[in-house]
Amino acid sequence: MIENVGRNMKRLREQYDVTQEELAKIAQLSRDTISKIEQNKRNPSFDSLDRIARFFNVAPVDLFGSPDEQKVHSTTAMLDRINETLDRLEEYRPKLEQIHKLAWEMEGYSPYQLEHLEEQLHDIFSYFQPYTPTDEDGVPKTDRNGRKISSASRYSELPIKEIDNVYKQLQEIKKFNVQSD
Repeated sequence: MIENVGRNMKRLREQYDVTQEELAKIAQLSRDTISKIEQNKRNPSFDSLDRIARFFNVAPVDLFGSPDEQKVHSTTAMLDRINETLDRLEEYRPKLEQIHKLAWEMEGYSPYQLEHLEEQLHDIFSYFQPYTPTDEDGVPKTDRNGRKISSASRYSELPIKEIDNVYKQLQEIKKFNVQSD
């Protein structure tokens, strides 16, 4: 296995278009030592191997292994990455389905309607965000030390009873429309 190190190191160096001088700096070796390792006239230390492997972002098998061992390792690593990707996709599937459903529902709206909806949502969300109260001229209110006063949210200002009544009315209309279809 150690006999593969020189050949594999040279292959990686050429694959990434790295000179022996550049690799020598990374491995903290001389260019002559890199040349001897590539010719299998010298073996690198474990520290040098570690620096070289990290530089090329490869596993030790990619430096020590034969071409067949590298193929097996690459296949296993690739399958692991595919499985990780599939796991992540499963995690996001419900979110993607919601986005797809929302996109489908929004197809019937004009750009103007969507802009108006965005404004309405912004207004609604502003009730739940911290804010700085202002006077009638739009000047931020301050405390006695001149610091701006900050309030947690304007949620308490929402007309909850009226909103609830409108919601109930909409539900009744919705029931009526479903029954008439």
